[in-house]
Amino acid sequence: MDLAEVLQWITLGRKTGTLTFIRDKVKNHIFFKQGKIISSRSNDPTKQLGHFLLFQGKINEMQLKRALEMQLQTRVHLGKILVQEGHASREDIERALKGRTEEVIYDLFLWEEGLFHFTANSFNLDELILIDVDVQSIIFEGVRRKDEWNRIRQVFPSNNVVLSIRADCNLKALNLTTLHKKLLFLVNQGKTISQIILELHGSDFLVNFELFQLFQEGVLAVREVHDAPSPRVDPQQLFSQGQEFMRSRQYNEAIAIFQEVLRLDPHNIWADEQIEQAEQALCQELYSTSLPNHKVPYFTIPETALTQYKLTHQEGFVVSRINGAWDLKSIVMLSPLREIEVLQILDKLVKMGLIDLK
Repeated sequence: MDLAEVLQWITLGRKTGTLTFIRDKVKNHIFFKQGKIISSRSNDPTKQLGHFLLFQGKINEMQLKRALEMQLQTRVHLGKILVQEGHASREDIERALKGRTEEVIYDLFLWEEGLFHFTANSFNLDELILIDVDVQSIIFEGVRRKDEWNRIRQVFPSNNVVLSIRADCNLKALNLTTLHKKLLFLVNQGKTISQIILELHGSDFLVNFELFQLFQEGVLAVREVHDAPSPRVDPQQLFSQGQEFMRSRQYNEAIAIFQEVLRLDPHNIWADEQIEQAEQALCQELYSTSLPNHKVPYFTIPETALTQYKLTHQEGFVVSRINGAWDLKSIVMLSPLREIEVLQILDKLVKMGLIDLK
Protein backbone atom coordinates (compact mmCIF):
# COMPACT_ATOMS: atom_id res chain seq x y z
CA MET A 1 0.00 0.00 0.00
CA ASP A 2 1.02 3.59 -0.52
CA LEU A 3 1.90 5.31 2.77
CA ALA A 4 -0.73 8.03 2.26
CA GLU A 5 -3.37 5.30 1.81
CA VAL A 6 -2.31 3.62 5.06
CA LEU A 7 -2.62 6.88 7.01
CA GLN A 8 -5.96 7.70 5.39
CA TRP A 9 -7.26 4.23 6.23
CA ILE A 10 -6.58 4.76 9.93
CA THR A 11 -7.79 8.36 9.97
CA LEU A 12 -11.08 7.73 8.15
CA GLY A 13 -11.68 4.61 10.23
CA ARG A 14 -11.06 6.61 13.44
CA LYS A 15 -8.90 3.74 14.64
CA THR A 16 -7.03 3.54 17.95
CA GLY A 17 -3.78 1.61 18.16
CA THR A 18 -0.18 1.40 17.03
CA LEU A 19 0.98 1.53 13.42
CA THR A 20 4.43 -0.04 13.13
CA PHE A 21 6.74 0.30 10.13
CA ILE A 22 9.75 -1.99 9.68
CA ARG A 23 12.65 -1.82 7.24
CA ASP A 24 15.90 -3.68 7.89
CA LYS A 25 16.67 -2.92 11.55
CA VAL A 26 14.58 0.25 11.75
CA LYS A 27 11.24 0.18 13.56
CA ASN A 28 8.99 3.24 13.69
CA HIS A 29 5.82 3.27 15.79
CA ILE A 30 3.00 5.80 15.27
CA PHE A 31 0.30 5.92 17.97
CA PHE A 32 -3.28 6.81 17.07
CA LYS A 33 -6.38 7.60 19.12
CA GLN A 34 -9.65 7.69 17.20
CA GLY A 35 -7.78 8.33 13.97
CA LYS A 36 -5.57 11.12 15.31
CA ILE A 37 -1.80 10.89 15.75
CA ILE A 38 -0.97 11.33 19.43
CA SER A 39 2.67 10.16 19.71
CA SER A 40 5.50 8.22 18.08
CA ARG A 41 8.52 6.08 18.89
CA SER A 42 11.51 4.91 16.84
CA ASN A 43 14.63 2.84 17.36
CA ASP A 44 16.44 5.10 14.88
CA PRO A 45 18.68 7.24 17.14
CA THR A 46 18.26 10.34 14.96
CA LYS A 47 14.49 10.12 15.54
CA GLN A 48 14.79 9.82 19.31
CA LEU A 49 14.07 12.88 21.41
CA GLY A 50 17.58 13.44 22.77
CA HIS A 51 19.28 13.32 19.38
CA PHE A 52 16.55 15.45 17.85
CA LEU A 53 17.15 18.13 20.49
CA LEU A 54 20.90 17.87 19.89
CA PHE A 55 20.42 18.48 16.19
CA GLN A 56 18.26 21.51 16.94
CA GLY A 57 20.91 22.87 19.28
CA LYS A 58 18.55 22.89 22.28
CA ILE A 59 20.89 20.79 24.44
CA ASN A 60 24.50 19.63 24.31
CA GLU A 61 25.99 16.14 24.53
CA MET A 62 26.98 16.46 28.20
CA GLN A 63 23.43 17.45 29.16
CA LEU A 64 22.01 14.55 27.18
CA LYS A 65 24.51 12.14 28.72
CA ARG A 66 23.52 13.19 32.23
CA ALA A 67 19.80 13.02 31.42
CA LEU A 68 20.13 9.53 29.94
CA GLU A 69 21.99 8.33 33.03
CA MET A 70 19.18 9.68 35.20
CA GLN A 71 16.62 8.03 32.95
CA LEU A 72 18.28 4.63 33.47
CA GLN A 73 18.05 5.11 37.22
CA THR A 74 14.55 6.57 37.47
CA ARG A 75 12.74 5.30 34.32
CA VAL A 76 11.28 8.82 33.99
CA HIS A 77 10.64 10.10 30.45
CA LEU A 78 13.69 11.86 29.02
CA GLY A 79 11.72 15.01 28.24
CA LYS A 80 10.56 15.36 31.82
CA ILE A 81 14.13 14.95 33.09
CA LEU A 82 15.45 17.64 30.74
CA VAL A 83 12.76 20.03 31.97
CA GLN A 84 13.43 19.18 35.65
CA GLU A 85 17.16 19.74 35.19
CA GLY A 86 16.56 23.08 33.48
CA HIS A 87 18.15 22.03 30.19
CA ALA A 88 14.99 22.66 28.19
CA SER A 89 11.58 24.21 28.69
CA ARG A 90 8.34 22.29 28.54
CA GLU A 91 7.55 24.22 25.35
CA ASP A 92 10.88 23.09 23.85
CA ILE A 93 10.06 19.46 24.65
CA GLU A 94 6.51 19.69 23.28
CA ARG A 95 7.73 21.28 20.03
CA ALA A 96 10.51 18.69 19.75
CA LEU A 97 8.11 15.80 20.36
CA LYS A 98 5.77 17.08 17.68
CA GLY A 99 8.65 17.76 15.31
CA ARG A 100 10.20 14.37 16.03
CA THR A 101 6.90 12.60 15.33
CA GLU A 102 6.53 14.50 12.08
CA GLU A 103 10.09 13.60 11.07
CA VAL A 104 9.45 9.91 11.79
CA ILE A 105 6.50 9.96 9.39
CA TYR A 106 8.14 12.20 6.79
CA ASP A 107 11.05 9.78 6.65
CA LEU A 108 8.63 6.96 5.80
CA PHE A 109 7.68 8.77 2.59
CA LEU A 110 11.30 8.33 1.44
CA TRP A 111 11.23 4.54 1.94
CA GLU A 112 11.06 2.59 -1.30
CA GLU A 113 9.88 -0.53 0.52
CA GLY A 114 9.07 -1.78 4.00
CA LEU A 115 6.58 -3.72 6.10
CA PHE A 116 3.80 -2.35 8.28
CA HIS A 117 1.19 -3.69 10.66
CA PHE A 118 -1.51 -2.14 12.82
CA THR A 119 -2.34 -3.37 16.32
CA ALA A 120 -5.54 -2.06 17.89
CA ASN A 121 -5.55 -0.68 21.46
CA SER A 122 -1.90 -1.63 21.99
CA PHE A 123 -0.44 1.17 24.09
CA ASN A 124 -0.59 2.68 27.58
CA LEU A 125 -1.43 6.39 27.50
CA ASP A 126 0.46 6.91 30.77
CA GLU A 127 3.71 5.93 29.02
CA LEU A 128 3.33 8.50 26.25
CA ILE A 129 3.75 12.27 26.10
CA LEU A 130 0.75 13.24 24.04
CA ILE A 131 0.81 15.61 21.09
CA ASP A 132 -1.64 16.62 18.37
CA VAL A 133 -0.55 16.23 14.74
CA ASP A 134 -2.77 16.88 11.73
CA VAL A 135 -2.65 13.83 9.46
CA GLN A 136 -3.60 15.70 6.27
CA SER A 137 -0.80 18.21 6.79
CA ILE A 138 1.61 15.33 7.38
CA ILE A 139 0.60 13.67 4.10
CA PHE A 140 0.92 16.93 2.15
CA GLU A 141 4.38 17.68 3.58
CA GLY A 142 5.52 14.07 3.17
CA VAL A 143 4.71 14.08 -0.54
CA ARG A 144 6.47 17.45 -0.93
CA ARG A 145 9.58 16.11 0.79
CA LYS A 146 9.65 13.08 -1.48
CA ASP A 147 9.77 15.41 -4.47
CA GLU A 148 12.44 17.52 -2.75
CA TRP A 149 14.48 14.40 -1.99
CA ASN A 150 14.52 13.47 -5.67
CA ARG A 151 15.86 16.95 -6.49
CA ILE A 152 18.54 16.64 -3.80
CA ARG A 153 19.68 13.25 -5.06
CA GLN A 154 20.20 14.64 -8.55
CA VAL A 155 22.94 16.87 -7.09
CA PHE A 156 24.09 14.73 -4.14
CA PRO A 157 23.77 11.18 -5.55
CA SER A 158 24.63 9.65 -2.18
CA ASN A 159 25.80 10.56 1.30
CA ASN A 160 29.37 9.87 0.17
CA VAL A 161 29.61 13.32 -1.41
CA VAL A 162 32.32 15.72 -0.21
CA LEU A 163 31.44 19.40 -0.49
CA SER A 164 33.55 22.55 -0.39
CA ILE A 165 32.91 26.24 0.30
CA ARG A 166 33.04 28.21 -2.94
CA ALA A 167 36.03 30.54 -3.18
CA ASP A 168 33.89 33.36 -4.54
CA CYS A 169 31.42 33.18 -1.65
CA ASN A 170 31.42 36.03 0.91
CA LEU A 171 30.33 34.26 4.09
CA LYS A 172 30.32 37.50 6.11
CA ALA A 173 27.57 38.89 3.92
CA LEU A 174 25.30 35.92 4.63
CA ASN A 175 22.81 35.65 7.47
CA LEU A 176 23.87 32.19 8.62
CA THR A 177 22.01 30.24 11.27
CA THR A 178 23.80 28.32 14.00
CA LEU A 179 23.12 25.10 12.11
CA HIS A 180 24.55 26.54 8.91
CA LYS A 181 27.72 27.53 10.73
CA LYS A 182 28.08 23.99 12.08
CA LEU A 183 27.53 22.57 8.61
CA LEU A 184 30.13 24.86 7.03
CA PHE A 185 32.64 24.02 9.77
CA LEU A 186 32.28 20.29 9.04
CA VAL A 187 32.34 20.85 5.27
CA ASN A 188 35.60 22.76 5.70
CA GLN A 189 37.07 19.70 7.43
CA GLY A 190 36.49 17.66 4.28
CA LYS A 191 33.84 15.39 5.79
CA THR A 192 31.35 13.48 3.66
CA ILE A 193 27.64 14.13 4.06
CA SER A 194 27.39 10.80 5.87
CA GLN A 195 30.02 11.91 8.40
CA ILE A 196 28.28 15.28 8.84
CA ILE A 197 24.98 13.53 9.59
CA LEU A 198 26.73 11.47 12.25
CA GLU A 199 28.49 14.48 13.80
CA LEU A 200 25.29 16.50 14.06
CA HIS A 201 23.03 13.64 15.22
CA GLY A 202 20.82 14.56 12.28
CA SER A 203 18.71 12.65 9.80
CA ASP A 204 19.42 12.00 6.13
CA PHE A 205 16.78 14.40 4.89
CA LEU A 206 17.31 17.30 7.27
CA VAL A 207 21.08 17.46 6.78
CA ASN A 208 20.90 16.94 3.03
CA PHE A 209 18.16 19.56 2.76
CA GLU A 210 20.15 22.23 4.62
CA LEU A 211 23.29 21.49 2.59
CA PHE A 212 21.24 21.60 -0.61
CA GLN A 213 19.93 25.05 0.33
CA LEU A 214 23.51 26.26 0.77
CA PHE A 215 24.40 24.70 -2.58
CA GLN A 216 21.55 26.49 -4.33
CA GLU A 217 22.56 29.79 -2.73
CA GLY A 218 26.02 29.42 -4.22
CA VAL A 219 27.75 28.82 -0.88
CA LEU A 220 28.75 25.19 -1.49
CA ALA A 221 30.03 23.19 -4.43
CA VAL A 222 30.40 19.42 -4.94
CA ARG A 223 34.11 18.62 -4.61
CA GLU A 224 34.09 14.86 -5.06
CA VAL A 225 31.92 11.79 -4.79
CA HIS A 226 33.49 8.87 -2.98
CA ASP A 227 32.77 5.37 -4.12
CA ALA A 228 29.35 4.42 -2.87
CA PRO A 229 29.15 1.41 -0.57
CA SER A 230 27.88 -1.81 -2.04
CA PRO A 231 24.13 -1.60 -2.49
CA ARG A 232 22.02 -3.31 0.11
CA VAL A 233 21.54 -6.91 -0.96
CA ASP A 234 18.26 -8.64 -0.31
CA PRO A 235 19.01 -12.06 1.27
CA GLN A 236 15.80 -13.46 -0.23
CA GLN A 237 16.89 -12.48 -3.74
CA LEU A 238 20.27 -14.08 -3.12
CA PHE A 239 18.58 -17.21 -1.79
CA SER A 240 16.51 -17.50 -4.99
CA GLN A 241 19.68 -17.06 -7.05
CA GLY A 242 21.35 -19.82 -5.05
CA GLN A 243 18.41 -22.13 -5.73
CA GLU A 244 18.79 -21.46 -9.45
CA PHE A 245 22.43 -22.55 -9.24
CA MET A 246 21.35 -25.68 -7.37
CA ARG A 247 18.85 -26.58 -10.09
CA SER A 248 21.53 -26.14 -12.77
CA ARG A 249 23.99 -28.24 -10.70
CA GLN A 250 26.42 -25.32 -10.32
CA TYR A 251 27.20 -26.29 -6.76
CA ASN A 252 30.29 -24.15 -6.15
CA GLU A 253 28.39 -21.04 -7.21
CA ALA A 254 25.41 -22.07 -5.08
CA ILE A 255 27.60 -22.53 -2.00
CA ALA A 256 29.14 -19.09 -2.46
CA ILE A 257 25.68 -17.51 -2.73
CA PHE A 258 24.26 -19.28 0.32
CA GLN A 259 27.34 -18.37 2.34
CA GLU A 260 26.69 -14.72 1.49
CA VAL A 261 23.06 -15.16 2.59
CA LEU A 262 24.30 -16.47 5.92
CA ARG A 263 26.68 -13.53 6.26
CA LEU A 264 23.74 -11.15 5.82
CA ASP A 265 21.31 -13.27 7.82
CA PRO A 266 23.22 -15.55 10.24
CA HIS A 267 20.03 -17.20 11.51
CA ASN A 268 18.84 -18.35 8.08
CA ILE A 269 18.55 -22.10 8.67
CA TRP A 270 17.37 -22.72 5.09
CA ALA A 271 20.59 -21.31 3.65
CA ASP A 272 22.54 -23.53 6.02
CA GLU A 273 20.59 -26.58 4.82
CA GLN A 274 21.16 -25.61 1.18
CA ILE A 275 24.91 -25.35 1.75
CA GLU A 276 24.94 -28.85 3.26
CA GLN A 277 22.98 -30.27 0.32
CA ALA A 278 25.19 -28.49 -2.22
CA GLU A 279 28.36 -29.76 -0.55
CA GLN A 280 27.07 -33.33 -0.46
CA ALA A 281 26.13 -33.13 -4.12
CA LEU A 282 29.51 -31.63 -5.00
CA CYS A 283 31.35 -34.36 -3.09
CA GLN A 284 29.41 -37.05 -4.92
CA GLU A 285 30.10 -35.32 -8.23
CA LEU A 286 33.85 -35.16 -7.52
CA TYR A 287 33.93 -38.80 -6.40
CA SER A 288 32.11 -39.98 -9.53
CA THR A 289 34.16 -37.95 -11.99
CA SER A 290 37.67 -36.78 -11.14
CA LEU A 291 38.34 -38.19 -7.66
CA PRO A 292 37.24 -41.83 -7.22
CA ASN A 293 37.68 -42.56 -3.52
CA HIS A 294 39.62 -45.80 -4.10
CA LYS A 295 42.34 -44.05 -6.14
CA VAL A 296 45.75 -43.32 -4.61
CA PRO A 297 47.25 -39.87 -5.21
CA TYR A 298 50.99 -39.51 -5.93
CA PHE A 299 53.29 -36.61 -6.77
CA THR A 300 54.19 -35.87 -10.37
CA ILE A 301 56.96 -33.44 -9.36
CA PRO A 302 59.74 -33.67 -6.77
CA GLU A 303 58.33 -32.86 -3.33
CA THR A 304 61.11 -30.30 -2.83
CA ALA A 305 59.60 -28.28 -5.71
CA LEU A 306 56.29 -27.79 -3.92
CA THR A 307 57.59 -24.77 -1.99
CA GLN A 308 57.50 -22.57 -5.09
CA TYR A 309 53.71 -22.96 -5.39
CA LYS A 310 52.88 -21.01 -2.18
CA LEU A 311 50.32 -23.47 -0.92
CA THR A 312 47.98 -22.48 1.93
CA HIS A 313 48.38 -24.21 5.28
CA GLN A 314 45.26 -26.30 4.56
CA GLU A 315 46.70 -27.34 1.20
CA GLY A 316 50.02 -28.04 2.88
CA PHE A 317 48.31 -30.35 5.36
CA VAL A 318 46.64 -32.37 2.61
CA VAL A 319 49.92 -32.55 0.67
CA SER A 320 51.65 -33.90 3.78
CA ARG A 321 49.23 -36.83 3.81
CA ILE A 322 49.99 -37.89 0.24
CA ASN A 323 52.44 -40.77 0.57
CA GLY A 324 51.70 -42.92 -2.47
CA ALA A 325 49.97 -45.56 -0.31
CA TRP A 326 46.87 -43.93 1.15
CA ASP A 327 43.82 -43.71 -1.09
CA LEU A 328 41.56 -40.67 -1.25
CA LYS A 329 39.05 -42.18 1.13
CA SER A 330 41.74 -42.61 3.82
CA ILE A 331 43.09 -39.07 3.37
CA VAL A 332 39.59 -37.61 3.66
CA MET A 333 38.77 -39.74 6.69
CA LEU A 334 41.97 -38.86 8.57
CA SER A 335 41.90 -35.16 7.78
CA PRO A 336 40.62 -32.61 10.33
CA LEU A 337 39.31 -30.59 7.40
CA ARG A 338 35.78 -30.97 6.09
CA GLU A 339 35.27 -33.53 3.34
CA ILE A 340 34.42 -30.93 0.71
CA GLU A 341 37.51 -28.88 1.61
CA VAL A 342 39.85 -31.88 1.24
CA LEU A 343 38.31 -32.91 -2.07
CA GLN A 344 38.49 -29.39 -3.48
CA ILE A 345 42.15 -29.15 -2.50
CA LEU A 346 42.92 -32.50 -4.11
CA ASP A 347 41.01 -31.51 -7.24
CA LYS A 348 43.00 -28.27 -7.39
CA LEU A 349 46.31 -30.14 -7.03
CA VAL A 350 45.35 -32.49 -9.86
CA LYS A 351 44.42 -29.60 -12.15
CA MET A 352 47.70 -27.84 -11.28
CA GLY A 353 49.52 -30.97 -12.37
CA LEU A 354 51.19 -31.47 -8.97
CA ILE A 355 49.61 -34.85 -8.31
CA ASP A 356 47.92 -37.63 -10.24
CA LEU A 357 45.89 -40.71 -9.27
CA LYS A 358 46.59 -44.41 -9.70
